[in-house]
Amino acid sequence: MDYTEEQIDKFEAEYTKVHQGLQELMLQTVLAGQESDHAGVKEHLLYGVARRLNILKRCLENIFSEFPLTASKPLHRDVVYDVQINLHAYVMSLSGIFDNWAWSFVYRHDLLTDVGGKHGVGLFRESTCKYLPKPIRDYLASETITNWHEKYLKSYRDALAHRIPLYIPPAEFTSEEGERYNDLENKKMELIKAMEWKKLDDLYEEQENIGRPSFMFLHSFEGESSRSVLFHPQLLCDGLSVVEFGALYMKHWNELA
Repeated sequence: MDYTEEQIDKFEAEYTKVHQGLQELMLQTVLAGQESDHAGVKEHLLYGVARRLNILKRCLENIFSEFPLTASKPLHRDVVYDVQINLHAYVMSLSGIFDNWAWSFVYRHDLLTDVGGKHGVGLFRESTCKYLPKPIRDYLASETITNWHEKYLKSYRDALAHRIPLYIPPAEFTSEEGERYNDLENKKMELIKAMEWKKLDDLYEEQENIGRPSFMFLHSFEGESSRSVLFHPQLLCDGLSVVEFGALYMKHWNELA
C-alpha cells in the first residue's frame, strides 16, 4: 500500500517537527543534567535520556533516508536489514528512555526506598507513579498513552528483547506476482547445482523488482499480541510522544505529588 500525496506531505511535516523536537529536548536535558549535583540524576539524564534522544533522532534519519516515503519498488534485502536494525534500536531506546526519566525523578527526590527499591522504579508502576506531580501522572494515565504503552510499546519491546525481532516484509505481491516470485524461488537450487551464476544473478534481480515495498512491520505471524503496524506513521507517532512527554517532564520533574 503506497502512501498518498496528502499522507506524504503530512508525514514530512511531522518528521520535521519530531526531528527538531528531539534536538531541542536533548539540549534541554543536557542542561538539566549538568546543573544537577546528584550523580544518579546526571547519569540518567546525560548518559540515558540525552543519549537515547540522539539515537532516536539518528534512527529516524537513517530510516527515512533508506526507506523513503515515496518508495515504489521493493527495497534490496540488505537495505531491509539496515532499516530493521535501525527499527530495533529505535524501539529499544523508545522503551528505555521512560526508565531513564523514572530513575532521574526517583534520584532527584530521594525516593528509592519509598518506591520499594530498584524494582519499584518505573513511570508506569504505581509505586513510582503515586509520587509524580499531577500533570505527569494524568498524562501517563490517559487512555491514549495507556493503550500506546500496553498494547504497542511494551508488547513490541518485549518481543524484540525476548522472543521474535521486529520484521519488515521485503515486499507485497498480487496473486500473480506471488506465483512468479515462488516460481523463480524454485529455480534457484537448479541454477546453483548447475553453477549457472549469471542466470542466478539475473533471477535475483528479477525477484527484487517484483511487487512493491511493504510499509508495515510486525514481530510475529502467530499470536494475538502481534499485528501489522504502519511503519513510518507509527515511528512518527512514537517520536511525537517522546517530544510531548519529554517537554512535560522537564517542566514538572522538580515537583512532587
